[in-house]
Amino acid sequence: MILAMFRVMALALWRDRGALVMTFLLPPLVFLIFSAVFAGTTGEDIRLKLAIADDAHTPASRRLVDALLADPDLRAERTDPDTGERVRALVKAGRADAGIIVRADPSASDSPIVVVSDPSRAVAAPLTMARVQQAMARALPDVLLDRTLVETAPAVGGFTSRQMAVVAAAKARLAKDGAGAARPGLFEREDITGAKKGGGTIAYYAGAVSILFALFSAMTGALSLIDERRSGIADRILAGTRGMGPVVTGKFLFLTAQGVVQATMIFITAQLVYGVPVLQHIGPWLVTTVLASVCAAGLALGIVAFCRTRDQAQMLSTFIILILAAIGGSMVPRFLMPPWLQTVGWATPHAWTIEAYQSILWRDAELMAVYPAWAVLAATGLAGLMLAQKATRLIR
Repeated sequence: MILAMFRVMALALWRDRGALVMTFLLPPLVFLIFSAVFAGTTGEDIRLKLAIADDAHTPASRRLVDALLADPDLRAERTDPDTGERVRALVKAGRADAGIIVRADPSASDSPIVVVSDPSRAVAAPLTMARVQQAMARALPDVLLDRTLVETAPAVGGFTSRQMAVVAAAKARLAKDGAGAARPGLFEREDITGAKKGGGTIAYYAGAVSILFALFSAMTGALSLIDERRSGIADRILAGTRGMGPVVTGKFLFLTAQGVVQATMIFITAQLVYGVPVLQHIGPWLVTTVLASVCAAGLALGIVAFCRTRDQAQMLSTFIILILAAIGGSMVPRFLMPPWLQTVGWATPHAWTIEAYQSILWRDAELMAVYPAWAVLAATGLAGLMLAQKATRLIR
C-alpha cells in the first residue's frame, strides 16, 4: 500500500509536466536570484549612489571630489548646480543614498565634510564615511598628514622651520606614492530636514509588507478560478450568454477590496504605534493603496488564469511572489543591492508601491513625483485583468 501510494503520487507529478518543471527547476533559479540579492548586501560590496558638492573650492577639496568621482566602489555624481542645497534636495527625494558636501578645506578645517543622510537608509551614512576615508587614504595622504600636524601642533608647542621642511618632503612623497590612513574629525553628519528617527524605515516596511500580503492574498483568492474549472462550474458559466467575464471582474473587485482592507490595517497600526502620518496624507495614501491592490488583484488573476492545474498555480504563484518581493525591496532595501538589480527592481510592483508610500509619508513629495508609480500600478493591474478575461475564454 505504501509503495502503491508512492507510485501514484510520482506518476501524477510526472504527468503534470508543468508542475514537474516548477518543482525541480524553479528552486535552483530561486537560489540564484536570492544569492544575487543578498550577496550584494555586505558592506564591502555595496555601491552607494552619492550626490557630491564642493562648497570649499580649494585645491584639496577638488582633489577629494575628483577621487570620489573616480572611485569604482561608488556611484558618485557631482550635483548641478554644485551646491549643498542641491545635495540635500536629492537625498530627501530619494535620488541619492547619501550626500557629501565639502564645505571647507579638508587639510586643516574642523569637520570639513558634511554627510547628508536619510534615516530610512541608516547604513548609508557610515558606509559613506568609510568610503571617503578610503578615498582620502589612497588619493590624498598629504592632506591627511596636514590634518595630523594641525591636531598635534598645540600639544608639542609648534614645529621648527627645519621640522616643517622635513614635513614638506614627507608630504611630497605621500602625494606621489599614495599611502596613508584617515584621521578622525573629518565628518559632520546631517539628517535630512524634518526627519524623524525610524519614521522612514517604518513607512518603507509598511509599504513593503502591504504589497507583499496583497499579492499573497490575491493569489490565494485567484485559485478559485481553477477550482471552478475542475468542478465544471466554469463550463456551465461559459455556456451562458455572458461567459466568464463578469465572474473574473467580480473576483477582481473583491481581491482589490481585500487588499485595501489589509493595507488599511497595516497603516493604522503604523500610525498608532510608530506615528507614521497616514491621516495627514489620507488622499494620496488612499489612491496608492487602491492602485497597489488593483495591481495585486490583476496580476494574481492573470497568472492563475493561464495555469491548467492547482499544483501549477500554487508553485508558480509562490515562485513569482518570492522573486518579486526579493527584487522589489520587500525583503532587503533596494539600495543595498547591486546596481543592475536595482534597475531590474523597477519591473516589480513592490518597488513602485514602496516608492509611492515613501514619497507620500516620508518625503512629503509633490503629487507629480507619485504619478509615475500610480500609472505603473494601474496599468499592470488592468493588463492582468484583461489577460485573465482572455485566458478564461481560451483554457478549458
